[in-house]
Amino acid sequence: MLERPETLTSAVARHIRDTIMRGQFAPGQALPEVWLAERLQTSRGTIREAFRTLADQGLVEIIPHRGSFVATLTPRRAREIFTLRAELESYAVRLVMERGGYPAATRAALRDALDRLRVDPVDADQYELADADMQFHDLLTRESDHQVLLEVLGSLRLQMRQFIVYTKLMGSDVEPEHVTHHRLLEAVESDDPVRAAAAVHNHIIEAGKQLLSKLDVEPASAANGAMHTNDQDEPATKRSPRRRDPGGMSAQLS
Repeated sequence: MLERPETLTSAVARHIRDTIMRGQFAPGQALPEVWLAERLQTSRGTIREAFRTLADQGLVEIIPHRGSFVATLTPRRAREIFTLRAELESYAVRLVMERGGYPAATRAALRDALDRLRVDPVDADQYELADADMQFHDLLTRESDHQVLLEVLGSLRLQMRQFIVYTKLMGSDVEPEHVTHHRLLEAVESDDPVRAAAAVHNHIIEAGKQLLSKLDVEPASAANGAMHTNDQDEPATKRSPRRRDPGGMSAQLS
């Protein structure tokens, strides 16, 4: 089956999505339409179409007469994401275990993903750390052979990744990532479906609770100061671990 080439709107949406995932735009921050159009060398109409695509994915909120904003991570939204994810991922892991467990190649890939998490959280690129986190969890569910389940998890992946990045930027992790994920790997390698499913469920619930406790002290709406950014100005990088050209935006889209 032939794959359709990526449209300009899709390419623009992908670039903006990646900047959001990297924390270059804070939750609640206004997305500067003119600035993005200039950086991506495209029209404002294309930027607006990209915003609508990202709104359908739950990453952007479009407010009539005000503009487009990065979706705010409210306590309710965070709770809904992590509780649903806990149920779905633990179910997927149980299915894998009941089908015979993880093959040697997947176990090796899980150990490789775990090694990517073995970094100093202070100096780490939080986007790369979140990507390694998501890769680990993707490997946990991929062998479930439940197509509908995997499709639902896939549709949640972007919001889950934004959730994970925001967790790390807020410093809500109590233990290093490689420590918590090593416990998951041990549970998976036990070949006990009940233990493995429970470990995944508890891991996600505990991480979510830690973020919620942080949100109570430092709510996501704290980023709203950036919502008044002028369209002509370069966007603030509030909460970003380092400043960089978002997603290579200074280069022409290919």
